[in-house]
Parts: sequence; structure tokens; C-alpha cells
Amino acid sequence: MIRKKKAGIMAAILATMLTASVFTGCGNKDKDNANNAGDNKKQEEKVTVEFWTISLQPTFTDFFNDLIKKYEGAHPNVKVNWTDMPYDAIQNKLITSVAGNTAPDVVNLNTGMALTLAGKGALVDLNKEATEEQKSIYIKTLWESAKLNDSVYAFPWYGAPSILMYNKELLDKAGVTPPKTFDEMLSVAKQVKDKTGAYIYIPEDFTRMLFLNGLDIVNADKSKAAFNTPEAVELLNKYKKAVEDGSLPKTGWGKWDEMLKQFSTKKLAMINSGAQTLKRIKDEAPDVYKNIEVTTPIVGKTGQVLNPIMNIVVPEASKHHKEAIDFANFVTNDENQLAFCKTVQIFPSTSKAAQDPFFRQDKDTVEGKALSIVADELEKSADLTIGLAKEGDIFTVINKAAESVILGGKDAKAALDQAEKDVNNLLSQK
Repeated sequence: MIRKKKAGIMAAILATMLTASVFTGCGNKDKDNANNAGDNKKQEEKVTVEFWTISLQPTFTDFFNDLIKKYEGAHPNVKVNWTDMPYDAIQNKLITSVAGNTAPDVVNLNTGMALTLAGKGALVDLNKEATEEQKSIYIKTLWESAKLNDSVYAFPWYGAPSILMYNKELLDKAGVTPPKTFDEMLSVAKQVKDKTGAYIYIPEDFTRMLFLNGLDIVNADKSKAAFNTPEAVELLNKYKKAVEDGSLPKTGWGKWDEMLKQFSTKKLAMINSGAQTLKRIKDEAPDVYKNIEVTTPIVGKTGQVLNPIMNIVVPEASKHHKEAIDFANFVTNDENQLAFCKTVQIFPSTSKAAQDPFFRQDKDTVEGKALSIVADELEKSADLTIGLAKEGDIFTVINKAAESVILGGKDAKAALDQAEKDVNNLLSQK
């Protein structure tokens, strides 16, 4: 973590030296006095840092007010103004503020939003402007979530890595144990459906499937689509067959709300989700909650675990890059990430905080087991990103192609051929 104590000490020493020079210096004392007054005035000038977040108030108002107060106490020349807004408002608000030259200095964005804005040149490249000490604290895969070429445009903040939650009653009735991989899941899906009437799992959307199975979405220089391969066609056909024989549902793929609804009504035996989901199930479906067990998430060929990340970025239009970067790093440092994680079941993006005993102290409750599993999996976790500003549009094209196969019966090769053309057209546009 970066602290400004050293800087504060140096500033105090410098101020003392300047004051002393008034009395001990030689030459034009009036000129020296004027210079000192100017320097002191500059030191006393307040820098205001505008800090925007997504949907943290009122639940975490006290936490962030205390965090800001702590920072301001260590940095008397900085004033932090905190504004919280809904998820669906922040991107448009940010674009408008940048266009109007009233951009905030520090902003909470998800990876997709960050990459979109980075592609437009709207965010500070932290690889260039942050210090090595500031950059070094994060888990490598998460630090690179908001990477475009050799530039990184966000400090990773908190995430929600997946664990596997399963209804023990349903799996016991089906006579199966929790699968470790997606292929194992497919091998027992028909058995679970036939013996329980419930589906075992609702698949991820197809871009996530590609990602988790190590199939490239674009080529190395990100100029062309790379997903239209025999392996991808085989993968899509494998899931199409499972839908056709009734082993898996046709709809709801990649839709977390639908997965949770089906799991909470005993129509789904398993769900890959963040540990924080347990509390919601406990509140909304206590009869299901009492049958929940947790284990490591099911994975594809890469062994990676999906970990959607919230980030902190600094807009290029900020007039205070140095102070903004320092505050953004402060919010996301080891100590403050760990403190935030202790208030809610989210997980840090820094290596040191992830190793804290807090995450492994409770092995008796389902929530405690979930925390421990996630802590062990964090270093293998990654946010789904291909490092392109247009990745949201690209993902939409690919997922719609898969839907045309699963829902509309279209030939898998033909659907991916068309998606490849559409993605290449997107990549050719400047």
C-alpha cells in the first residue's frame, strides 16, 4: 500500500527549511520572503478529488465516509467529494462530464465499462503514471483485467469469484457427487434430470464457455476473430445435444437471476455463483438453504475461475492525476480491501489481503466454507476480458449465434461462420 507519510514528512522538512532561510539566508530578503510566501501558499492550496462509485449508498455510507476521513487526515491538502449513483447511470454520466470538461477524478467501473472508455482515450494509463509500488500489490490476472495492449487502465478492486453451490438433497436423490468439470457435469446431467425432475445446471453464455475452455475469441494481435474453430463447433454441438435430449434447459444461459430463481425453487441442482449469494438464498428460500453444500466451482480446460471485478479508474480529463491515482490506490490497497471484505462477502484483488486468515477462520458454517474455498481459488481467478474496447459488442454477436443454435436449431458451423464475419466487421471499424 502507498502511504503519503514519507511525503508528508518531506513536505514538513521542506517547509521548515524554507522558513529557516528567511532568517539565515543572504541576499535579497524581501525576494526570499516573497518566494517563501508563494511556496507556502501553494502547499496550503486544497486539491479536491471527485470520487464516484456504483450503488454503495446507503449500505456502506459509514464505511466510505470513515475511509475518506482517514485519507484526508493523512493528506491535509486533499479534499475528497464522494458521489454514489446507480449502475445504469454512471457510464452516461461519466461520458457527459468528460465532454463537458467536468470529469470526476476517481471512478468505480466494471471491466467492460473501463475498457470501452479506455478505447476512447478517456482513462489514464496506470502502467505509465502509477508507481511500481502502487502497481505491484495486485493479483496478476486481475491487474490485467483492464489491459489494452501494453497499457492498464484500472486498479482492480473487489470481486465475486464463483464457488459451486449445490442442493445436497437433489444430488443424493440422483445418486451423483458434485462434478469438478463441465464435461463431468454433462455426463451426469441426464441422470439428474431423470431421477429428480430438476436440471443439474444452467450453462454459462457461450463466450464464457470459450474463455473457460481456453478457446481464443480473437487472434494474438486482436485484429481478427479466432473462435470459429472445429473445437468451438464441437463444444456448441455438445451442449445442443444435451438440450435436445432434455438434460439441460434451453433458456436462461448466462443469466444469473434466472439461475438463482431456478435454484431457489428446487428446479436446479447446482449454481456457480459468488459466496454472497448464500445470504440471499437464506433470506428468500430457507428450505433450500438448509440443503446447500459448497465446493470448488466447476471449471473448463483452463482450470480458471470466473471473477467479475469492480475497478477504480482515473479519467484522463482529471486535473489532478497524481492525487487521483494515489487516492484510487489507497481505496484498493491491502488494508482497505480487507476491511471492506469484512463488511460483506466480496473478495480482494490484492495478493496480501487474499492470504489473510480472516477468509479461513470459519470451517463449520456453509458461509465460512465458501469464504475459505474462494480464498484458495483467488490466484486462479480471472475476469472475462479480451482487452478490446468493443468486447461487449463482440460478446453479444457470439452469444446470439449460440442462441440461434440452441433455440432456433441453426447449424452450429453456419452460425459461427456468420458470427466470425460479424466480429471481423466490428474489428475492422475504427
